[in-house]
Amino acid sequence: MVKALFLLLLSCIFISAHAQRGGASVHGQVADSLSRKPVEFATIVLMQAPERRPVAQVLADGQGNFSFTGVPYGSYQVGITMLGYSPRIIDTFQVDSTHPAHQLGVRYLSKTTQQLGGITVTAKKPMIEIKDEKLIYNVENDIDKDNSSASDIMRKVPMLTVDPDGNIKLKGQTNFKILLNGRATSMIANNPKEALKAFPAAIIKKIEVISEPSAKYEAEGIGGIINIITQKNIIGYNGNVFTNYNTLGSFTGGGSISARVRKFGISSFVSTNNSSIRSSSESGMEGLLPGNKTNLLQRTDMKDKRDNLNGSLELTYDIDSSNSITLYGGINQSKTGNEAPQDLQLFDSTGTLIKRGIYESITSRQENIYSVGLDYQLKFRKPEHELSVQFNQSGSRDNSLANNLQHNIPGTDSAYDNHNNNTSANTSVQADYNLPLPHDQKIETGVRGVFRRVETSFAQYIRNKEQEMILNPERADRYNSTQNILAAYATYRFKIGEKLSIKLGARLEHTNMQGTFGSTQSSVRSSFYNLIPSVNINKTLKGFNSLSFAYTRRIQRPWIENLNPFVNDNDPYNIVYGNPDLGPSVFDNFGLSYNLIIDKLNVNIGYDLLFSNNNITSITHYDTTRKSSVTTYDNIGKTMANGLNLSVSLPVTPKWNLSANTRISHNQYRSDTISNSGFFVSAYFMSDYTFKYDIRLSAHMYYSSGAPSLQGSSSSYLGYGLSARKDFLDKKLSLSINADQPFRPNLRFTSDTRDDAFRRTSTIVSRTNNYTISVSWRFGRLQQSATRKKGIDTNY
Repeated sequence: MVKALFLLLLSCIFISAHAQRGGASVHGQVADSLSRKPVEFATIVLMQAPERRPVAQVLADGQGNFSFTGVPYGSYQVGITMLGYSPRIIDTFQVDSTHPAHQLGVRYLSKTTQQLGGITVTAKKPMIEIKDEKLIYNVENDIDKDNSSASDIMRKVPMLTVDPDGNIKLKGQTNFKILLNGRATSMIANNPKEALKAFPAAIIKKIEVISEPSAKYEAEGIGGIINIITQKNIIGYNGNVFTNYNTLGSFTGGGSISARVRKFGISSFVSTNNSSIRSSSESGMEGLLPGNKTNLLQRTDMKDKRDNLNGSLELTYDIDSSNSITLYGGINQSKTGNEAPQDLQLFDSTGTLIKRGIYESITSRQENIYSVGLDYQLKFRKPEHELSVQFNQSGSRDNSLANNLQHNIPGTDSAYDNHNNNTSANTSVQADYNLPLPHDQKIETGVRGVFRRVETSFAQYIRNKEQEMILNPERADRYNSTQNILAAYATYRFKIGEKLSIKLGARLEHTNMQGTFGSTQSSVRSSFYNLIPSVNINKTLKGFNSLSFAYTRRIQRPWIENLNPFVNDNDPYNIVYGNPDLGPSVFDNFGLSYNLIIDKLNVNIGYDLLFSNNNITSITHYDTTRKSSVTTYDNIGKTMANGLNLSVSLPVTPKWNLSANTRISHNQYRSDTISNSGFFVSAYFMSDYTFKYDIRLSAHMYYSSGAPSLQGSSSSYLGYGLSARKDFLDKKLSLSINADQPFRPNLRFTSDTRDDAFRRTSTIVSRTNNYTISVSWRFGRLQQSATRKKGIDTNY
């Protein structure tokens, strides 16, 4: 049924789109009023008269010529804008059967008294904005962007928290969807923590947070959606080359460039990150059952070496004023190495040492990820009337090897190697159609198909008495899985009066999953439907204040690390493996927010409620034989979370800005045998000031309390930093210096896990105080904004 619905809706979209084409044409030329030479790449907007409602938008070519095709009969005006010239409106004219090809002739623009050369400096946006269902953090205005990774910047974004190890939470949830320029990508999805640590903030324009997405968006991601925007649609060209180095031993370098000539656009970036990080950990595990009361102590000195290379290329071609295609691709290559010698001591209930040894683990991992895609966009004569079709193919290959050695334990010396190889492929096809209706009504509809395939193989080799590495057949197998998703959605937006906007939506998704073990050919199958309703209500209050309510349902599908049955016993006292029998989790999410604007002060207050009865939860039990903890995953968790968010942005003066955001939540977790609850608080505060001679100083502080989980909690942590930035050469060259926690040499981050049989406490000690120096050079020649904006300013 879903396949038939998928094909039927897709056909209806194309039939409706095709039926909207046709009409007359309008032609003209733009020239300089003094030199009489053509003005190239001016922006031309065709508007319905007399209300000046935008119908279409094009760029003049290199000779100043422009044309609109498929124009319906009626009354029109034309607006012309170009950087360095005064805007111009062409008086109302008629397009009818007697003038099917209307000629406007040459229209002249007068230069303004002030000329801008080199890079255009636009008005500074506020650090935090609320638009529709999105909260936007404008990274391009952040003084720390040249010194920071995407992970560092996300600490400043409302509703996001990042712990000292780089783990990200959205509204306290670890499951969410991350997009890059509006598209899902394996570059980030496979390992977001490490990918965002290596992703330079210098190439990010803004970060969008959608905490209660409508039915238009894919249902996956409990906490919502994080969209990282890097691309900048321009006319002309601009670029950025940057590098930074910090005293922890991390180097980042790269650059980006965007250009547009006539109908062609190109956008690209490349970055590399190399780091060598040292840390240590201390853990203790206590067996609590009678007859198995033991105490295990482990101390590990770790050295992590990471090399990352990211790159992307996007090509855009405007076929005409209504049609455009975009071809894009990206790669990510990462290599990691970890050395972790460990001292181990095991005591019995009387405190007598019963086992001691040195355990060494050397792990290497290499991952290669690619993504390619093609987008097609068709814009009709009405604003927001659009059809888009998207195709994306991505994949990854992940190979890891762990060499493990135990020695100095009399009679129990051993060595073994763990091999784990994963290959994944993901294909998605999507079509979306937006139809604006009279009286501010709008219909959105679309279909999507996602087809995923994962192949994993794992094997363990053990050293025998002859010092040969032989295969352990009990720990070798192949596991292949497929996940196919078909979805269709529709939303309807309407207004009641001038100030109440309501958007209703529904999304139907069908998921088919299958996993097969190579050794036995046994398989696991699962097929299910999910209906995803959504409600978004927005009430405009006095001034620019607004009140919003949202409800949606979100899905968490198990990923490869949850399903992979490979037993990771690189640390034989802390074993982890996946569960191929996992099913999806369904969460209901309610949100209420109030946006207050008083003069320059912008305040957003939000409350959210989330609950689920079958969420995917990691569960740890104690193996009394091995004296070790064993962690896997199951659909046994019941969750309820209440949260309150507050974000404040205040430009005290044109040179001094303050911003702060905080979240307070109460989380409850429960299974059939275990329950836990607690409060969680996170806060971030920032102040920056611009002095004479383009010198900017910034100070920030962040705090996170201990976060509860089903079987334990984590400790609180406090961080702070100072930054200074100086611009040179008409703001083309920037030098930045950042001091991160200069008065704290180390940070201790502790987490504990427990049940009736055991209690485990782990503490990671990492060096935190570091200094970063960054250099950034911007170049370019910008002429005007993008041609394919969704919103057009007609107030000339």
